[in-house]
Amino acid sequence: MDSYSFSAISSFKTCPKSFEYKYIKKIQEAFFSIESYMGISVHETLKWAYEQKQKNIELQIDDINNQYKYFWDKGSLSKVKVIKINNSIEDYFNQGLELLTSYFQRVFCSDKSESLYLEHKFEFFLDKHIKYRGVIDRVSKTQDKVIRITDFKTGKISHPLKTLQLPSYALYIFENNLDTKIELSFEDLKEKREIIVPFCREDGKEIRSNLIEEITHIKDTNDFRAQPSILCMWCGYNKICENPHDSVKSTLENKNFFSLEDEYEKCCPKCGEVLVKREGKFGKFIGCKNYPECKYTRKEW
Repeated sequence: MDSYSFSAISSFKTCPKSFEYKYIKKIQEAFFSIESYMGISVHETLKWAYEQKQKNIELQIDDINNQYKYFWDKGSLSKVKVIKINNSIEDYFNQGLELLTSYFQRVFCSDKSESLYLEHKFEFFLDKHIKYRGVIDRVSKTQDKVIRITDFKTGKISHPLKTLQLPSYALYIFENNLDTKIELSFEDLKEKREIIVPFCREDGKEIRSNLIEEITHIKDTNDFRAQPSILCMWCGYNKICENPHDSVKSTLENKNFFSLEDEYEKCCPKCGEVLVKREGKFGKFIGCKNYPECKYTRKEW
C-alpha cells in the first residue's frame, strides 16, 4: 500500500482478513450492504444540495427528494444485499428520505456557513515514509470565521474525539492553514443531532503520533487472521473467508438457499432479498425469502 486512510485502519482493527482482501489483494467485494448503499445516496444528495446553495439556488424539499431518487436509481442495486430480516430495499429508501427531510428542515434551510470543500479528497505525509489520505464530507467556514469539518453519519456515531477520523482530517487542514480555528462535527442524521467540539493545533501532535503507530503496526504485520463477528453478515468477502461467523456458516449450510455467490447475482428484483428454492403444488419454483411480505416468484433463472 502506498497510502493509508482512516477507513483502512478501521478495517484492519475490525478484521485483518477483510483488510487483506480489500487493501492488499485488491479483491472486489461480492456485494454491498443496503445500509452502505443508502448512506452513499444520502451523502451524494447532501453534496448536491450544498452545491446549489453555493450558487444561491433556493431549494424545496421536493428538490431534495427528487435528487435523492436520482442518485438511488443511478446506483447498481443488483450488487446490494439486504441483511436484516423483514426489511426491504424500499424500507431503506424511505429511511434515507426521512433522514434528508429532517436535516433539510432542521439545519440546511437556516445554515449560513460557507462551504469551502464538499466530498474533498486529500493526501499528505504523516512523516517521510507514511502517506495519509481521506475524503471529507464538508469543510465550511462559520459566521464566526471558524473552519468546521463535518462528517454526515447515517448510522451509529461516537464522540468526535474518541475516534481518529475527524482529528486526522484536521491535520490536513492545519497543513494548509497556518493560523485558523477548527471545529470537528459529527452530524448524526438518524438521531437528529450535531456534536461539535473545538480542536487545537497542539492536539494534532498526539493524533499524528497515534496514526503513525497504527499504520506502522499494519505495515509490519504478517498476521491477517479473520476476527469473526456478527458483522461478517455485512462483509462482501464472507463467501471466501476462511473463518466466518456462525451466522454466515449457517446460511452456507442451509441447502434451501443458493450459495452466497449466487445471492450476489440472483437477488429478488422487487425487494432485494435472497431468492430461495421452493416447491408448490405446481412443482418447483424460485421465490423471495421475504414471503409473504414480498410475493415475487418465477419458474427458473
